[in-house]
Amino acid sequence: MTAAGLRWDPFDRSLHRDPFGVWARLRDEAPVYHNDEYDFYALSRFTDVVEASLTPEVFSSAHGVTLDAISPDPLDPPRAMIMMDPPDHTAMRKMVNRTFFRSTVAKLEDRVRQLSRGYLDALVGTDGFDYVRDFSMKLPVMVISSLLGFPERDHDNLREWSDAQIHRDEGSAELSAHGHETHIKLMSYYHQQVQLRRSEPTDDVVSDLMVADLVQDGRETRRLDDGELLVFIALVNLAGNETVARLLGSAALTLARHPDQRAKLVADPHLIGNAVEEILRYEAPSPVQGRYCTRDATFHGTTIPAGSKVALLTGSAGRDERQYDNPDVFDVERKGIRHISFGHGAHFCLGAALARLEARVALEETLVRFPSWEVDEAAVEYVHTNSVRGPARVPIRV
Repeated sequence: MTAAGLRWDPFDRSLHRDPFGVWARLRDEAPVYHNDEYDFYALSRFTDVVEASLTPEVFSSAHGVTLDAISPDPLDPPRAMIMMDPPDHTAMRKMVNRTFFRSTVAKLEDRVRQLSRGYLDALVGTDGFDYVRDFSMKLPVMVISSLLGFPERDHDNLREWSDAQIHRDEGSAELSAHGHETHIKLMSYYHQQVQLRRSEPTDDVVSDLMVADLVQDGRETRRLDDGELLVFIALVNLAGNETVARLLGSAALTLARHPDQRAKLVADPHLIGNAVEEILRYEAPSPVQGRYCTRDATFHGTTIPAGSKVALLTGSAGRDERQYDNPDVFDVERKGIRHISFGHGAHFCLGAALARLEARVALEETLVRFPSWEVDEAAVEYVHTNSVRGPARVPIRV
């Protein structure tokens, strides 16, 4: 089902800033869209994305989760947890949840607030600053690296290397030579950190995972090997840094564009938690989830053949008028927000609680110091990836 003249290309930079018009056409005209150039299908309606997310036996993650990396065969181990299907994913998830659970995240609130205050206090009294480069891209790497137990002196390098992993040069769907170089640097760094903990355990998530038991039905209980530890660290570090940085950048941009909604948050900070959910719905930081179709699947009378690459457009689902009243209206008092911006089903984001905490605290501390600001829209820049979406620069005037 492809309407004439309708094209959605996740590698097209012109769509990174504003994909919503194209996504609306997909939902209305081609809810089962096929891209001939890259040979993938896309589901864009809320209910369809939910259905596909709840059937991992049909829409598999084991072949890769970004459109440029999905392969006909399941990926070789070691694989990140997001690139597993049940029952392997279930067993790994249970083990990780014992380490990466909500109470651990809750203990980080003081650290998140301390970091936020430190960054923002340094900007008070200035005429303006870049909200992303001076704040939102710094905060999550410090939080995640603290959680993983990485020394503060290494945090800037880790952020730069992580950014390079998802960047794509214009006109290319492949990782650049620089991206490959930084991947080697990252994995070497993670390996060094694991070896340090082999000789001297520390109080952090990495050390906890090293002694955690992986319990799998019909298999001997065991612990993760070094390769499995490395891919888990890489997943947490990359996903936690990038998505929160883009979420906060989008928050700064969206609140500047809707000063009436921002004023409500200044007047009643208790609304900030709900505002975070509305921003997640309105500007999903991870709007495209790649899947591999293991058998024929039919939606709206159109069959997605087995062996196809499929994009689940969670970002489009957040603007689906079939699910939300006035979906293109940003409303911090919106009731009953049910979004799928953290994914849905088995692959619901492991770091969702941490992302919510960071966003809430960051906005609380921002609004205390800067109750109003304007954005230089002409200078706003977006990241260029096929999986993460959001601003790379948000220059603001205060």
